Amino acid sequence: MPSRRAVLALSASSILTRPAAAQGAGTHRLVIPFPPGGTMDNVARQMAPAVQAEIGRTVVIENRPGGGTVIGTEAVSRAAPDGQTTLMVANSFLINGSMQPNLTYDPLRDFRPIALLTVVPHVLVVAPAVAQDFTGFLAAARRPGPGLSFGSYGNGTSNHLGAEQLKILARLNATHVPYRGAAQAYTDLFAGRVEFMFMNEPDVAQPTRAGQIRPLAIAAPQRSSRMSEVPTLAELGFGQVLSDTWFGVVAPAAVPAPIAARLSAAWLAALAKQEVAARLTDQAFSILGVGADAFGARMRRDFATYAEVIRAANVRTD
Repeated sequence: MPSRRAVLALSASSILTRPAAAQGAGTHRLVIPFPPGGTMDNVARQMAPAVQAEIGRTVVIENRPGGGTVIGTEAVSRAAPDGQTTLMVANSFLINGSMQPNLTYDPLRDFRPIALLTVVPHVLVVAPAVAQDFTGFLAAARRPGPGLSFGSYGNGTSNHLGAEQLKILARLNATHVPYRGAAQAYTDLFAGRVEFMFMNEPDVAQPTRAGQIRPLAIAAPQRSSRMSEVPTLAELGFGQVLSDTWFGVVAPAAVPAPIAARLSAAWLAALAKQEVAARLTDQAFSILGVGADAFGARMRRDFATYAEVIRAANVRTD
């Protein structure tokens, strides 16, 4: 009797060689570990028709929120490794691996990277009264006394860990104030009740024009075309700081390589379609289109960085 691995490999070969019409006799389940209507859900629904055309199967989006993305992620970790179930992930996928010690899965061991799709860099911003530029910010944030306060989208979120990493590297005197999402964090930042934070790049322009905040640096490899006057943290000597929001796709680890390669090619082809890329770019996403190997390397790098920041800053779950 052939082994289970051999049967799956044979299935992969048949899926790859069957015409699209034959492949269409089924569905592909894309699990979103967030509620409907959020940013990840929006990206998934914009890309699903193009992915569907590539794989010849109906892509069914299944929202499985809860547990800080753990419920949906755990469900996919237990799914049959036949390539018919994938998971869209963000930074929280890796952060949870260090923040939540009782997980039933390991984000690196139990999942196979498929494709890294998009990223939104974070911008370090301050209340206008704090500083005129990054040098002034460092001076203000290094003074003895109570120190500055910084907001985040929540304890253990990527912009929280980015600020904690900058705090460590730049030796800042600062206290974290966590919020439950961006809206209240922004309200308090604009009112000066917290003094700095990392914001999603698309959210920065309007309050900057209104004089409510001052952008000081962007955590990205290069300057943004939307705010070319704002330097990168690397230019300022802090290129190690990791603070962004990315979206990618993973599958159960035991999915055979040929199936994973087919899925990766489908997502990258969908992302390369002009109309898909244009819609995402219009919403200020930076298109990455990174394949499985490079995505896997990025996952390992980010996981190690987050784990070290969580340990060094003694970040705890709520």
